[in-house]
Amino acid sequence: MLLVRTEYKKGVLFVRLVGRIDNDGYLDKLNWLINEMGIKFTVLNVTDLSDVSLKNINHMINSTRELKKKKHLLFICDETNLRNSLFKESIPRLKNEIEAFSLISRKDAYE
Repeated sequence: MLLVRTEYKKGVLFVRLVGRIDNDGYLDKLNWLINEMGIKFTVLNVTDLSDVSLKNINHMINSTRELKKKKHLLFICDETNLRNSLFKESIPRLKNEIEAFSLISRKDAYE
């Protein structure tokens, strides 16, 4: 079972995934929320994710590409660095959530 915790702070939506991903429905709801509310920056924290499949990773990567076309940035945060290599270079990676604030303030954040 997947528990999704969200927090919106200083223009950044933090989405913390805890447990095991059963389906990709959370991503569809997340995309809807981002589009509906006009959120520009999201941090997806997978530190407490216990199980993720290649299918889930591909879905995250595809969602990221769609969001990027709309000038939205999605970052992946895994403080344990166990899953960072799975996302390769398709999703910008963070060592911790706080690092997002310094990245989004950069001039080239949208490039």
